[in-house]
Amino acid sequence: MTTPSHLRQVSTRVGSLAIADEGAGTPVVLWPSLFSDHRLYALVAPLLGEGWRTIRIDGPGFGQSDAPRREVQPDAYADVVVDLLDALGLERAFIAGCSWGGQIAAHLGVKAPDRVLGVLMMNTPLGPGLGGHAFEVWGTRWFGATEFWGNGVARSMFSPASRKAHPKRVRAFVSAFRSFDKAAAAVTVRTVLTRSAGLREVLPRLTVPTTILMGAEDRLYPVEHMRPFAALAPNATLEVVPSCGHLAPLEAPEAVVAALKGLARGRA
Repeated sequence: MTTPSHLRQVSTRVGSLAIADEGAGTPVVLWPSLFSDHRLYALVAPLLGEGWRTIRIDGPGFGQSDAPRREVQPDAYADVVVDLLDALGLERAFIAGCSWGGQIAAHLGVKAPDRVLGVLMMNTPLGPGLGGHAFEVWGTRWFGATEFWGNGVARSMFSPASRKAHPKRVRAFVSAFRSFDKAAAAVTVRTVLTRSAGLREVLPRLTVPTTILMGAEDRLYPVEHMRPFAALAPNATLEVVPSCGHLAPLEAPEAVVAALKGLARGRA
């Protein structure tokens, strides 16, 4: 499959990473959730407006980046973001991630705080994911490149309010599944859902300015379950987004933009 013309490939320690690099100004790296690629942030980038450079990622296993060669944990992908910053000639950037991407953002904030202006974690699994999720892994391996599977994932991720208010966004999310490689996606899904140690040991060491966004209607990682973990981060602000499920960049892009601009104002 050829790379879309608006994407560029950047060489990293785990292979080629596809990115959409747009705008000029304050840089922010945007890493997506499972079951999505750079298009997850299609609404966020224009809302940020002038003065921002958005670097939207295709996470390995989804989109046009190289498939994962093995099971790669979020802390290793944090090193990949450093490779990306070096390749783009960026000394520092904000790092924002949804779900899986939020785990990577937290690890980067701990491993390379001198490269991070601030961290935004959205809908992020903060506790461990060890075992279970056999259905999700099996389904991704067999049906992960179909809209049938995408519709099921959308029902679990979007809140009922979002599905009703924004059906076009749901359809766009589902239609992206046709472009995914199901075998590659299954490797990433298995790693994130069944091999993750979580962030209990990471969050106390996350001292860079951080905002943690949670969806009030996130059924996968409910606020009441995640709040105790969020309290471990010494320099983090927790915000709960009303009517939002598990995909803040699509369900509440205005809240995502406000959080990023709030982090930027805090550095002014």
